[in-house]
Amino acid sequence: MRAGLAWVMIGISCGVGISPGWAAEVFLGITRSEATRIPASLVRLQASSALAGQETEVRGVLEMDLRRSLVFRVMKPPNMPEIRTAENPKPDLIKKVGTQGIEAVVWMTLGKRGEDLVLEGRVYDGGTGAMVMGKRYIGEPKIFRTLIHRFSDEIVFRYTGERGIAQTRIAYTSKLTGYKELYLMDYDGRNPRRLTGDRSLSLSPEWSSDGRWITYTSYRDGNPDIFTLDLETGRRWKMIGFPGLNISPDWSPTGDRLAFASTRDGTAQLYSADREGKGLVRLTAGLGDSLSPTWSPTGQEIAFVSNRGGAPQIYLMNLDGTNVHRLTFSGVYNTSPAWSSKGDWIAYACRVENRMRICLINPDGTRQVQLTDGAGEQEDPSWSPDGRHLVFRSTLNGPGDLYMMNADGQDMERLTFNGAQNSSPAWSPYGEK
Repeated sequence: MRAGLAWVMIGISCGVGISPGWAAEVFLGITRSEATRIPASLVRLQASSALAGQETEVRGVLEMDLRRSLVFRVMKPPNMPEIRTAENPKPDLIKKVGTQGIEAVVWMTLGKRGEDLVLEGRVYDGGTGAMVMGKRYIGEPKIFRTLIHRFSDEIVFRYTGERGIAQTRIAYTSKLTGYKELYLMDYDGRNPRRLTGDRSLSLSPEWSSDGRWITYTSYRDGNPDIFTLDLETGRRWKMIGFPGLNISPDWSPTGDRLAFASTRDGTAQLYSADREGKGLVRLTAGLGDSLSPTWSPTGQEIAFVSNRGGAPQIYLMNLDGTNVHRLTFSGVYNTSPAWSSKGDWIAYACRVENRMRICLINPDGTRQVQLTDGAGEQEDPSWSPDGRHLVFRSTLNGPGDLYMMNADGQDMERLTFNGAQNSSPAWSPYGEK
């Protein structure tokens, strides 16, 4: 469960927020600037007659994938008639395209093999004319977006050595059916599907480190218990079922321990358990409530929320519960911490001028940044596995939809449009290799 909702359930009063002095800071250091991105263009896209009319959508998917990678600057294809007939371009033609300032020259064809769709993609270097990579993908026509995502991720990998995020997914909760159920969608908001049908309250989904499990809190049995769903087999089981609240689960980077909050001993405290829900270890103690744990990428530290100082703030501790110290001091209400996969930032929801915003802080507390502002409220941040994006909930256009933005707060993009109180997004680990 994200901390904002958890505080309401535990009965902690909210108080009045104040604007921190760092709110107006201009921050440009998280993602590469537009000027440093690699100029790329889908120069030629050829589709068989059976796929006529799909070119616009195919181009749109690939170009948006490349833009969202923050590695490439997508350019319009040059107006060169000789490209239209060049199925296997010679280096001289590619270098001519390169004179237009295009460094990554993309070639794509779409065809059919029986009932299957065949996507062939190649990328050439605009300076030398040499082929950088060539791939062929085969699958059912209904998954053509997935094939394009795989191709774009391969392009990102070839140019950076890092995996792309186009095949990742986002788990979240929604009241689309009138009940708070668990849903899953592609990283770009497409192909949403419902995972639970409990006709109850499902909260706070979190991914296992291998992307196979989603662990969440559900009231399906009357008590807020922690369940795990195996996406490969469909099997679901109760992991944590102590009397009282069992909320805000989060898996360690190695996937061998689950941290969570429970009121089994009175106030909400943090515990960890193994993959079987056993081997329980209590991590926090003392006055006040502690919840919403988030592991560091090294697995050696945990950030969490506690009101032990009088109002919700972000704290840090070692994985065994030692060396507890407060991280946030600006503002009187800070919740929902999420540790970046790169380890350099912790995102959280901060109350600024009585509205919830998305903020960042270094794990050593030396720098804080407010990312969102304006109409509506923003909560529940979750990082993409490359550490370059955040997904979050916003009331900008209604009772709650999910949005994506760059890690510097730029290029905000709406992902859901049904206004069905969508919340608690959790970005998956990387997709297929």
